[in-house]
Amino acid sequence: MEELNRKYLVILIILMAVLSVYTYILRYRNPEPAGIPRLDLIPESVNGYRSESFRMSEDALKVLGSDTTLARVYHRGRRELEFFMGFFRKQHKNSQIHSPKHCYPGSGWDIIRENHIQLEPGERVFPARSLLISDGETKRFVIYWFNINGRSVTNEFALKWHQLKFSLLGRTQAAAFIRFSVILPPAEEEKARNELIELAERIYPAIERSLANLRQGS
Repeated sequence: MEELNRKYLVILIILMAVLSVYTYILRYRNPEPAGIPRLDLIPESVNGYRSESFRMSEDALKVLGSDTTLARVYHRGRRELEFFMGFFRKQHKNSQIHSPKHCYPGSGWDIIRENHIQLEPGERVFPARSLLISDGETKRFVIYWFNINGRSVTNEFALKWHQLKFSLLGRTQAAAFIRFSVILPPAEEEKARNELIELAERIYPAIERSLANLRQGS
């Protein structure tokens, strides 16, 4: 038993050391990104949808901590599809990407289901993450992913890993969070879900182009 406890203690010490190194690296080895997102490349209208941009409240922006944001609602008929992109030049205490899996429950939404999905813009296939959430009265379908140093990831742990890796390599940790969402009407859940996927697929190439100048090395 004592030997087992010693092993757990050693593991704990190693984890604490790794965490200390990780924290130090994120704080002190964080070069500026090669550029900023070209938000003007994100189309205001696509496939019959027209959009309206809106500004988040100062309180929301303060909590979010992003350096640049783009928030829009795309309309086609009565359907409203929401799009959001937040860009973070550096990862530090007051500027960290918040996972939707943490933010939605904190805002009164319960996560009913979580899935990996495939977006197919043209002949290419890209992975994304989807959430089905509910506040007890309304259901909402969410698609999201992260982009760090010019590459897309869908896993929060993968995002942290890339932050650490790029820091060790002396490259930028500049990252973006991309999210699409739509309310699911009871009689049109599948239709609304498919429309959101289609919109994300049509805008995906423009998002990639807007973030292309953030890449530093491989």
